[in-house]
Parts: sequence; C-alpha cells; structure tokens
Amino acid sequence: MRFQVDLNEKDRAILASLRQDFGMRSNSELFSQLLAMASWAVRQRRQGRKVASLENEKAVCEFVSPLLERVAPEHELPRVEVHWTPEQLSSLAALASSEVPEPTRDLARAMKR
Repeated sequence: MRFQVDLNEKDRAILASLRQDFGMRSNSELFSQLLAMASWAVRQRRQGRKVASLENEKAVCEFVSPLLERVAPEHELPRVEVHWTPEQLSSLAALASSEVPEPTRDLARAMKR
C-alpha cells in the first residue's frame, strides 16, 4: 500500500530525528514500527490499562492522549467481591424493604453544614 502525507517543517524534523534515533533508513520502516507501537498502546487502553513510563518500578509519567481515550472502557469501576453471611443478607433485605425513617435532628443539622 502506498501512503503519502504532507508534513510541516517541525514534523519533518521529528520524523528525521526518530529515523536517526532508531537507525532506520526509510520512512516506510519507521512508519511500520510506529504503527506497531500505536497498535500496542490502543490494545492496552482497550483493556483498561494505563500507558506510562516507569523508573525503578514506579510510574513516572502517564501517556495521556484524547485519541487513546476514545478506545478506553467507558467506566473503569473497581470490582469487589463481598462474602455475605445469611444473617447479613437477611438484615440487608430487611433494611432495603423497610420504610424510610425520618432523619434525626443531629443528621438534619449535619446535612445543613
């Protein structure tokens, strides 16, 4: 497949610098490698992972891009497994099905703050 792109001077300089840093002779080879990197980053965000640089096992800088966020899961909610006893479930059922009591004076006062 043939691919043509118009780049401004700054982007041309970045492209040339990357090609030199990676020791690549052609833009085609560089583009192929950059495509692989972008594909990897997209897969990571799709799985709800963050993309970041590390130093000594500690995240130093998270890579954030509006484009990458388009593929991130909409809601990253934590999942917690609760092991209820029969008594706890019975108590919860009673609370959930009972009438809502009037708030106490202390609660009403606290809510006004």
